[in-house]
Amino acid sequence: MEIVIVAVVMLLLLLLIKEVIQPLHALISVMFSFLLFGMLFSTLLLPFVKQLLETLAFLPYAKAILISASMFYVGQWVSLLLAEHNYKVLGNIVFAAVKIVILLYWFKEFLAVLQEVSSILKRLN
Repeated sequence: MEIVIVAVVMLLLLLLIKEVIQPLHALISVMFSFLLFGMLFSTLLLPFVKQLLETLAFLPYAKAILISASMFYVGQWVSLLLAEHNYKVLGNIVFAAVKIVILLYWFKEFLAVLQEVSSILKRLN
């Protein structure tokens, strides 16, 4: 309920700023977006991910999948926010960087599995 109240107050403040100080509206709307996202992340998403990780602890790659999905959606959100404020090129760069980070994370996981498979193959020879 607190998040809804904060969102409504932010909306009212944004409407007031849009009417009174038009040049600062875009800047303050981005700041409010990040503040609201930070609040949502810390109060809803982070506890949900922790609980999901505890529930799926028996699966070998559950943590990696959840981290990848979370990073992907955060990157997509930031990219869309930047594109909405006429920074589409910067949004594409951010989204591409997030994809590269996810690939590097999975590459480390793949290397660990590949080393285990190669050690098993060496034992077979």
